[in-house]
Amino acid sequence: MTNRWGTSSTGARYRRTAASMAAPLLAATLVLAGPATANTASAETTASRSAAAPSAAKVVRPSARKKAAKPFKVTSGITFNHPFRKGRRAAIHNKIVSTLRHVKKGQTVRAMTWNFSSPRLVHAFIAAHKRGVSVQILMSRNLAWAQGPKGSFPTLQRALAKGNKKRPADLRSWIRTCYKTCRGKGGAVHDKLMLVSKSGITKWIVMEGSGNFTGAAAYNQFNDWVTLTNRRGLYEGWMKMWRQARRDKPVKPLRFKKGDVLSMFAPHHKQQDPAMHVLNAVKCHGATNRADGRTKIRIANAVWGDQRGIKIARKVKQLKNRGCNIKIVTMMMSLKIRNILHGVRAKQMVYIVGATANKFKDRYVHLKGLSVQGHVGDRRDESLILSSSENWTHLCWHSDEQDIIVYDHPAWARKYANWVDLIYRQAPRSLGNYVGSADPRARMRSRSDFLGPKDYPFHSLEAELS
Repeated sequence: MTNRWGTSSTGARYRRTAASMAAPLLAATLVLAGPATANTASAETTASRSAAAPSAAKVVRPSARKKAAKPFKVTSGITFNHPFRKGRRAAIHNKIVSTLRHVKKGQTVRAMTWNFSSPRLVHAFIAAHKRGVSVQILMSRNLAWAQGPKGSFPTLQRALAKGNKKRPADLRSWIRTCYKTCRGKGGAVHDKLMLVSKSGITKWIVMEGSGNFTGAAAYNQFNDWVTLTNRRGLYEGWMKMWRQARRDKPVKPLRFKKGDVLSMFAPHHKQQDPAMHVLNAVKCHGATNRADGRTKIRIANAVWGDQRGIKIARKVKQLKNRGCNIKIVTMMMSLKIRNILHGVRAKQMVYIVGATANKFKDRYVHLKGLSVQGHVGDRRDESLILSSSENWTHLCWHSDEQDIIVYDHPAWARKYANWVDLIYRQAPRSLGNYVGSADPRARMRSRSDFLGPKDYPFHSLEAELS
């Protein structure tokens, strides 16, 4: 008997040695004992073998050793990646890939993303299509057309076009672009979502968050990804939005609530801002799920700008003055907004790394949401999260965006708040010493060299916010 390294174990060698010594002794005993003893010994040996047979059969039967594989299940919840931590960088991509891997022939996958630039995700979507899954993707036209012949968009376009002839028209696979916004008149395709009819034993899967289908979303950005499963009404509502988007024509605002989930889709037109929808209902005292009775708010939104960002900032400052426990992490804000938020605990999470750093080669907050634990509306023990694809700017108001508010989920709200606190601890700058890039004197968080503000064209992005 060999062990896992291919060598005989000590116990096995001992047993073989003992057996080889016992054999001649047994033979000699039978000769000396005569026929009667020999017959008795033979009978006992036969009986012993018969008694051991069932046990031996159990040992050698393969089916008894193999355990039935557990059916794959997509779990609901929030997934965060961490660009500084090797084991957490691909957390969101892993969730997407594992879900796609278990989608079977005849099922559907629908996705929207501002940008698609990830060989790993390209392979996962193509593999699903080859298994007979209907894969349909929408993305930004400008970014798609800017890719070379080996880019993710043309690669997917060629691969998904194969094998469609025998499929019904609505189940054919493709990747397309929209003229500016799929469901509006301007802006951009800025959604980040995936809708799956069934994966493994899980049905009606809605996935959304702040991360595009890019390598940068895993290795350069802090992102979130919310997964909701086995909610048919919610799934069908999101599929309605998808069908509107693929027609590439302006539509009326779409908002609906299913159970504890409120879904909102931009363009918003004259509807209430999703962030203000939450913040306007917050009361800073009387929270029964907080030890000190103060409502806890954690905000992670990459970009605050224009009048929209100003309005939200003023509300946040008002809640801080009323006694709410607030922390903010961001990538960039206009000067006016930073002045409004003076006195609020807020940090800029942007690290600039490498000798050729530019606005796409850094580490920064890309989340676009918040969490609230405490007094909201009539509930003194509310726990909610807002997860979204949109920055708090005028442009995003008119773009294709998704917002989802999940109410009454203490574990999710706690996880979101803890994640914002973690980023806040690691962020290099407060708003009081905000610059166009990260502080080159800040304590190192990764094995790279920081560059100074002059080496990073962050100011060109900030100019758009003033």
